[in-house]
Amino acid sequence: MGVDVDDRPSADVPVRRHYDALRAGNRRSAALQYLGHALPRLEAIAWAARIVADTAAADPPPQRARHALDVALRWLEDPTEAHRRAAGAAADVISQPVAERLLASAVFFSGGSIVAANAPPVVPPDHVAARYAVGAIDEATRRSTDHVAALETALALGERIADRGMAALDR
Repeated sequence: MGVDVDDRPSADVPVRRHYDALRAGNRRSAALQYLGHALPRLEAIAWAARIVADTAAADPPPQRARHALDVALRWLEDPTEAHRRAAGAAADVISQPVAERLLASAVFFSGGSIVAANAPPVVPPDHVAARYAVGAIDEATRRSTDHVAALETALALGERIADRGMAALDR
């Protein structure tokens, strides 16, 4: 799960070559999905956080969404279990699939158990955090007056992260 079966390359095709083919074919949404799942989990979430935070700076979200963003950003600075669970709680109180909720969900599903702390652990499938991170980026770029340009900007940042890692996020 995560990337549509039609968008998966054969095993002998390098990740970057397939991604470049999606971009050359103007398949932005497929490229976003593919890159979001190809990046390591932390990098995918950090990528989403930057896009969502930049969108929130330009178009401030409602209070609960802002809180979800803040909690997700706190987890990125200090990835503790308490912050991961706080992100899950912040996501749970938002009923719509807004970018901030999806980002906080990506954090919650990034690792560790997804059930109550006192219950036997249940770990989410590997693709879930990436799916939420990609959804957060997609939702954030849709808030822009020019969705295509915003998505292009997001993809360019994702490419830099793929090339340089977390250092690409330094301002």
